[in-house]
Amino acid sequence: MKTYSPAQLAERAGVTVRTLHHYEALGLLQALRTEAGHRRYREADALRLRRIVWLRQLGFSLERISTLIDAPCAQLAQA
Repeated sequence: MKTYSPAQLAERAGVTVRTLHHYEALGLLQALRTEAGHRRYREADALRLRRIVWLRQLGFSLERISTLIDAPCAQLAQA
């Protein structure tokens, strides 16, 4: 399974590592932890982050994104 470090994922998504940590603190994103406690992100996490970034670009607040992030596409279209 391919994983990404916070720096790799942040660069890939065009956000900062601090943003990743903030999204994790809000429960929007969940990192795996190595035995040493380091964060690692899977491809599914990268896709979720892309969705968060996209919703932010559309002008949604993080609070609203927390209710939309797992919504089906039809519900997103209505929003």
